[in-house]
Formats: sequence, C-alpha cells, structure tokens
Amino acid sequence: MYAPASHGYDDPAMQARTLLLAVPSLAMVVVGIAMFGPGAVQPFDGARIRGGPTEGLRRLSWRITVLERFRSIDSTRDIGAIAVRARNGDQSEARARCQTRNDGTCDVMLDFSADVSGPIHAAVTAEGDGAILAEGDFAGNTAQWGQAPGHPARLLGKASGDFTVDVDARRGVFAAPFRDDLVVTVHDGDAPLRDAKVTLRTDAADLDNAPASNDPETSLTLVSSERGEVTFGVAPRMHTVAVDIEVTALGRSAAWHGILPVVPGAIWLDPTSYANGAIRVWTPVPRDVAYVTLATPSARLWGGVIPLVSSDPRGPRGHIDWPAGTRAPETGTPEPMWVTLSSDPLQTSAGTVGWPVSRASWPVHPTAILDERPFRDLLLLDGMPAAEQRDRARRYRARSLSAVALGAAALLEGVLLAHGAQARGFRAWAWTAIAIATVALAFAAIGVVVMWKTTG
Repeated sequence: MYAPASHGYDDPAMQARTLLLAVPSLAMVVVGIAMFGPGAVQPFDGARIRGGPTEGLRRLSWRITVLERFRSIDSTRDIGAIAVRARNGDQSEARARCQTRNDGTCDVMLDFSADVSGPIHAAVTAEGDGAILAEGDFAGNTAQWGQAPGHPARLLGKASGDFTVDVDARRGVFAAPFRDDLVVTVHDGDAPLRDAKVTLRTDAADLDNAPASNDPETSLTLVSSERGEVTFGVAPRMHTVAVDIEVTALGRSAAWHGILPVVPGAIWLDPTSYANGAIRVWTPVPRDVAYVTLATPSARLWGGVIPLVSSDPRGPRGHIDWPAGTRAPETGTPEPMWVTLSSDPLQTSAGTVGWPVSRASWPVHPTAILDERPFRDLLLLDGMPAAEQRDRARRYRARSLSAVALGAAALLEGVLLAHGAQARGFRAWAWTAIAIATVALAFAAIGVVVMWKTTG
C-alpha cells in the first residue's frame, strides 16, 4: 500500500526544535508590547485646587490648575472642559465645570446648600475621557489665609522739627507710571495743624497741579485742612522715588524724608472701579491677561482673569464688570476687601499687589487710608501624587506581565532542552544544564532591560 512521504512535521523532535526556536521570539514580542505600550514612560495629567478658607461659607471660589508631568518635570496643560464636584460630608454637594485656558487654569464657583463645616471631599475630572485629575479630602486653613506680607499705608521716613509729620500712601503702594494719593498729616502736639504750608519735592515723579518747570525737581505747596491733612497726587516715573516734605506754620517748621513704596511691574487698579461697577486695570508691561482675586480676611470671593489690550499710552489695559454676588450688601456684613492683581495664576510674581477696597460705604470717603495686602491662594488639594501613583501602577502591571512572559518562556525552554537530552545520556544532560543556565541568564538580562525602560 502506498504511504505518503513524510517531511518531518509530525516528528516530535522536529516539533520540539520548532518550539525551542519560536518561544524566545514570542517572549520578545510580549516584552516589546509591554515596553513600548502600557509599560512605556508616558506623560500623565493631574490637577491642583487652590482657594481660600472653607469653614462656615456657603459659596467657595477655587482656581484649578491642570498639569502634565513627564520624567518629574511639570508643565501646565490646556485640557479643555473639566468637571468639579465637592461634597461636605452628607450635608450638601456642589458641582461646577470650566474650560481651561492656555495656561492650564480655570476658575469655578461652587454653591453649597448649607454652610460648609469640616472637611470637603472634592474631585476634578476631565470631561473628554473621564480621567480623574484630583480627588481627596481637605479643609481650608483659615490661619494661613492672607498672611503674605503687604505694605502698611503709614510710610517710614526720617522726621525732624517742631511738628509731627505722618505720611501715608492712601492704598499702601504706588505703581509706575500711575497716579495715586500721598496723604500728609501734620500735628502740633496732639492737635491737627491747620493752615500749615506743606511742600513736597521730588525728582522722580509727577505731581498734580505742579507748576511747569525745566528743573528736573518737581515741587508743590499745599495748605493743610482743619484735620491737618494735605493730599498730593503722585505719579511715579521710576521705581525709586525719594520725597522731601517741608512744613512751615506759626514761625516754626518740620521736615520729613523718605522713599515711596513703588512696586516694580505692578498692575494698577483704578480706585474708582468699585463705585463704577467694574474692575479696571492697567499694566506698564505688555501682557495678555491680568489674574484677579477678590478676597476678604474671611473668604475668597471670586477669581478670574481680565483680558488686556494695548490701546493706552501708559500700557495695556482691560476691564470687566464687577463679579455678581461680591458687592455689599450681597456678601453680608461689609468687610474690607482686597483686589489682588498678578501677572501669573499662582500670584508669585514680585509685582503681585493686593489693592484695598472699602465696601462699607461707597464712594470711599476722601480720608479713607487702607493697607496694601495681597491674598495668595492656598493649595487645598494636590492631585499629582495620586496621578503619579496611578502611573507607577500602570508601569508595574506592564513589568509584571513581562516577568510572567519571560519566566514562562524560560521554563518552557528548559523543559524542551531537558526533553531533548533525556535520551542522550549523562554528557547530553551536562550540556543541557549549561544551555538552560544560559537561557535563564539571557531572559534575566531581558527582564532587567524591561525594568529599566519601564521605571521612568
């Protein structure tokens, strides 16, 4: 009877040799997928929530920053629409959404149905893919709120003579080249000195109503009111402005010398903004936006940005309507309020200024003098550690898969080699042991490479 010719494909020895050659290739395919797929070092996203106190408030204002981390380097990312959910125990829940700007930030307002008490559980998710950017519990620390150093309105200087001379920056600081008030108050003993001649001289600022002169020094003399006050309108031309003040009355005199607190690069707030229902700002340095925070000693009322346009010779300017719900009496008992303006969303630049705004009675009384006080946001929740942990878990799973694949391949190679040596005696077994050890070493080396490439 005719038997078909055999090409050896059904020979067990041939099958073993085929598997012996195929197993390493299959293992390398699995390892390659793990290394360049789920186990590859990839950027990952997270978010941080910044804001102010939370205890006892029903409305919270937060600034969200979305970050992308790659090899321990963080950069902001415009991720698009994000959703924010916050829950205060079992009492109430608030939700909001916002669209990140080019700098990866956005501002949200969360309205709770009851006053917040105790920790808040918050979650930030990307609306595109539902990825969790930040989630956890926190409580706003009121003790740290508004503790950034500011500028007291009362200026330090060298005084001499027969009278007491007090000098105040009406809003605590000046911003070149914009005008603000400098208030000089003169006392004779405990009584205000009326009808005293008060002269201010400076060579680094312009003064309202000062007579024109070719002299680089500008001077102006005013007469004190019944409260012993005079107010000079001062527009600094540079960042170091020295002023000399002389007072003469009743045949006596006094003098004061000091330096005005001019903040380089400060964004200037129009002092009539509140009364006019707007926030109007100017900046001497070209910028696209100004970052704004409205705050009181007990709350962060609002945060956002003001787009700036270069349509003013003094520098780019912009304005927005005063945010709803932040004007007295909308916010309850009137408190002093500060408008913090900054060129960066974290309010860390040297030019960050907290301009004072009195909400008790508007327009502001001409004698109102307030300290400058910046309110920088507190970090309430940092989602980056959890995001990094999730990324580590992803790479760990890839390494585990690679280890299983390499271990299984090495074991199968060893079994096949041992099977081939079974019928060839002791000498074949010795060479087989050497081959198995070599295979194990090779797969171990591949495992080390996988760990190295997937660790980050």
